[in-house]
Amino acid sequence: MSPYPTAYQIEEMFSNRARPDKFHQYLADPIDVTVVGQDFHISGNYKSTQEFHDNIYVRIVAALKEESIRIEVRRVIGGGDSAWAAVETYVTAESKYDRPYVVELVDLVRFDSDGKIAQLKEFFDSEHIHSHLDEHDSKTKDKE
Repeated sequence: MSPYPTAYQIEEMFSNRARPDKFHQYLADPIDVTVVGQDFHISGNYKSTQEFHDNIYVRIVAALKEESIRIEVRRVIGGGDSAWAAVETYVTAESKYDRPYVVELVDLVRFDSDGKIAQLKEFFDSEHIHSHLDEHDSKTKDKE
């Protein structure tokens, strides 16, 4: 038996990333999450599951029609005998303003000895997310 989650188990974990009630079960707490990017709304380093949730998940989902979110894990490299894995994911949704949301991302993941995600480094299509968050923020402010 592998000491860390297998590629198949990792694929299942990341297939649930739009469902925090499920995905957060796979996260160690504290967790070390880095979202790579400069001048990008959600880039930064997050040190707890709650901070990760509030600054990434809540912000992105607020701009989307939640029921439209579809996640396809395209590739998992690693896992099993290695604490490290790379996960390539393709996400589609519709924004609350009827714009298509299509994001490809790669996560570099390190698992702890309990098989939970202890470290996550995320590489997003930052300009696409940035424009959706800017649109949502400006329309939300207009309503206030």
